[in-house]
Parts: sequence; C-alpha cells; structure tokens
Amino acid sequence: MDVESLSIVFEATLNPNPDVRKAAEDSLNRVQFTPQHLVRVLQIIVDNNRRLEVRQFASIHFKNFIAKYWSPLDPDEQQQHNVLQGDKDLVRGNILTFVTQVPALLRYNY
Repeated sequence: MDVESLSIVFEATLNPNPDVRKAAEDSLNRVQFTPQHLVRVLQIIVDNNRRLEVRQFASIHFKNFIAKYWSPLDPDEQQQHNVLQGDKDLVRGNILTFVTQVPALLRYNY
C-alpha cells in the first residue's frame, strides 16, 4: 500500500461511523506486515500537509507496532509476526531524520 492509500486508511480509522472505522482497522491489520510499512507510516507522521489527528494516530500505530513486533519475546515465535529485517534497517537508518521533523506534540508522550 502506498503512502497516500495508507493515509486514507488512517483517516478512516478516525471516522465516527463504526462500520467505516472497522473496515479501516481491518485494512490496516492486513497491510501492517508488508515490506516498508513502517517507513510509510513514518512518512505520514512527518508530512505537514496531513491532518494532525491522522499524524497522531499514525505515530501511535508506529509506537504500538514497534513495541509488539520489533523483536519477539519468545524466540520460537513465528517470523510472520515480526518486523522484517529490511524494514528494521530502513527505520534505524532514517529514524533520527524523521524525529527531527516531527512536531513536539507528536514527540512528547508520557
């Protein structure tokens, strides 16, 4: 899924209509393990042309996804539920650049 399509999915997750929101969440669940997903999410987070709410939801998705799937708690856990090594390398190589572009409101979380 390209950045624009992913942004539309994030936008739909904020829709007050539960059917629209559920369809968007299902779509997000289907694409979250595709190659370069995390980099696309980062691109949405730093895009000043997107609504702040969408960027905020994308940053929460990014944080939760990293916390859950970056490295397995159980070494025998199936590889399909881990972040791909290529994506880890892309995130590591770009995260500092992205962090400097994110507004303080999206960086400051307690």
